[in-house]
Amino acid sequence: MRYNVFLLAAAASVAAPALAAPVTASFGGEVRERLEMIDAPRFGIGGTQADSYLLQRVLLHSDFHFGESARVYAQLGAHEAFGKKILSAPDEDHLDIQQLFVELNPSKSLSLRVGRQEMAFNPAQRFVSFRDGTNIRQAFDGARATLKTGRLRVDGFLTRPVALERGVFDDEPNDKQAFGGVYGAYAVGKTVSLDGYWFYLDREGASYGGVTGEEHRHSFGLRFGGAANGWDWDAEALVQRGRFAGRDIAAWGGALDLGRTFAAAPLKPRIGLRFDAGSGDADCADGTLGSFNPLFPKGPYFNEANLTSFTNLLALRPGLKIKPAKALDVEAAVQFKWRETPGDAVYVGPSAPLAGTAGGTARTIGQVYSLDAALQLNRHVALRAYYLHHSAGAAIERAGGRSVDFAMTSAQFRF
Repeated sequence: MRYNVFLLAAAASVAAPALAAPVTASFGGEVRERLEMIDAPRFGIGGTQADSYLLQRVLLHSDFHFGESARVYAQLGAHEAFGKKILSAPDEDHLDIQQLFVELNPSKSLSLRVGRQEMAFNPAQRFVSFRDGTNIRQAFDGARATLKTGRLRVDGFLTRPVALERGVFDDEPNDKQAFGGVYGAYAVGKTVSLDGYWFYLDREGASYGGVTGEEHRHSFGLRFGGAANGWDWDAEALVQRGRFAGRDIAAWGGALDLGRTFAAAPLKPRIGLRFDAGSGDADCADGTLGSFNPLFPKGPYFNEANLTSFTNLLALRPGLKIKPAKALDVEAAVQFKWRETPGDAVYVGPSAPLAGTAGGTARTIGQVYSLDAALQLNRHVALRAYYLHHSAGAAIERAGGRSVDFAMTSAQFRF
């Protein structure tokens, strides 16, 4: 926290005059219990065994506003993984600061936020996300400036992702990674947005295709999303350039999510179709790295089991969502997955190669059949149940993998 303390002290000294303004305060929190059961983590590759466990998240926050010119927000998080055999970083952190920032508003159009904070720039949250599905949400230490003028909003930020530890107040900014950029969003209409952005990511110790080295990656992207006349859409595409271990980076990724809701029909069905793609690289030693890096993705973007990543992927997902009751949403979907480049590996979340899957000619990763039910009882309580079956395609079977069954149920209380 030493890095954050320095940033907050600097921000507080600038904000000192504003802190004398009238104060309003609010307090709240969240408790989420999430039970997961999976019979073959990582498709059973590497001797992984069936697992069932309870993920618990407790968040408490205070929010102080000093007039309209300053704000101080603090949030504590306690995260436990009861009974999980193999822990990953976003599973467990006994007690730490989830967010702690000072926000200054020198004018109605300009704000500056300094400290530990969560970030997302659009509803899809494909490549920069709160990562709400995992037990511990994604946070960054650094500074973010936001300019709003007319229909245009521009965010600029300079941060380091938080490196998670399991102890008490031991999370620090990751000194081996730096993440920054500029994101602009133009409101074409009340429900339509045209966005453009540039992100950069510097990483020490990055690994692709058995090669480890420094990664300096720039992402240039466009997004067009909105809703009108029963239709909703979200299209995003980006290219990545830079250097990795003395090699050039030339990668790409994107998605198209299209839906049609029949609001006047019984059950108000929404028929949707989503296509996702990320480039792969069959030969990292050829002087160019083609593997796509999804940066800081949503976590369970493809499914709640988080079995695959955007890297080296082609995925097509038709789905049907209905509303049997005002507060109940039920969705059934099937997703077809292939390797974009057969010679590259299958990647699991967020972007790690699955052992034994590189090489060969098989493209098929498998099909995912899922059923999702979400019930919003009231403004405080949300319940959810989810099941999927992920069949193993030839690219998984040749590495010794098998099909996966996964079930999840959760209860969330916000106050």
